[in-house]
Amino acid sequence: MAPPEQSPPRHLQSPPQEQLILDELLEEIFLRLSTAADLARASMACVSFRSVIAGHAFLRRFRALHPPPLVGICNHPFLPAQPPHPSAAAARAVADGADFWCSLLPSRERWGITDIRDGRVLLAGVPEGKTYPWGSNGMLRDFAVCDPLCRRYLVLPVIPDDLVHELNITDDDDGVSFLAPPAAEDDDGVSFRVIRYYWRRFFCWAVMPENKLLMLNTDRMEFSAVDLPPEPWPEEYEMTFVEAAKGRLGMFTIYDDFDEEQGEKIFHLGYAILRKGRDSATRWRSKAMISLPLTCWHYRIIGVAGGYLLIEGDPKDPPSTPSSEGEEIDCFSVNLQILQLEPFCRATDTIYDDNTLYAGFPPSLCAPTV
Repeated sequence: MAPPEQSPPRHLQSPPQEQLILDELLEEIFLRLSTAADLARASMACVSFRSVIAGHAFLRRFRALHPPPLVGICNHPFLPAQPPHPSAAAARAVADGADFWCSLLPSRERWGITDIRDGRVLLAGVPEGKTYPWGSNGMLRDFAVCDPLCRRYLVLPVIPDDLVHELNITDDDDGVSFLAPPAAEDDDGVSFRVIRYYWRRFFCWAVMPENKLLMLNTDRMEFSAVDLPPEPWPEEYEMTFVEAAKGRLGMFTIYDDFDEEQGEKIFHLGYAILRKGRDSATRWRSKAMISLPLTCWHYRIIGVAGGYLLIEGDPKDPPSTPSSEGEEIDCFSVNLQILQLEPFCRATDTIYDDNTLYAGFPPSLCAPTV
């Protein structure tokens, strides 16, 4: 007599159809939550909510609809957004749970951070036995990708010698490497690409004093040029480009002027959009002019990430208690949707690179990316 057929263990059984339908309905409800903070609170309500929200497929859908916000600066140590900034709560959770130094990498001293995107950190490395030359733009061949929240890393294959010789690449060549988002059909949450400097479909160069923006369309490999907004320009040409509404090109610029009534220099952040007029001519249209705080004597643009533009300013009056780590810098963010300026954090050193800006969700809402 054959033994009775046994059911598979409960944890291997497929959920009933009713449960699948309920989970799908919960996903649609959770996708309508406007912020990651709301989603995190929902995930703590009960086990069933948590299991739906923690699913990789759901998190990918949520990230597509609600890109993770800027939460901090990877400046060793990590500089999180500080209250009352909207990202402060998520930033605190990220700072407590992440290893932004990627200390698990073997021979950590030979690696340097070159870019951060989609929760991943790209590092370039010099040969074993050497120390990474901070500030250098030399052509490096070793790369690794780290997930600082899940504390995982992947060392990428070295650029082959035959390709190096074919392209006549030397160690003295300049080069910038960074992460590019995966193609839509490859977006499984763990896919990424490492390429040389690339901004969407265009390379962009601001050419001064000709007052031109030179653009290379990498789809058609064609150059084009448009006029930049009329002068006056600041002496240091502090500007950056962003994707504006309807896929248009937007530009932020820091302007300075002398206020005779106050007897001091004042700063403004200008925002303009490149668009075609009724005569089909392409022109820059000024959209906003934001006054920057009078507490700083100089401003610089750091970069754009997570829906925010980040700028830093040198305070006019040093703090009453000087920092032992160096001169303090005030950082401000501008929400790209509503163009609202607000304090972000305070740093103890100048931040020159936009590739140190980290946008992400709290660890409870993150799946492994490597």
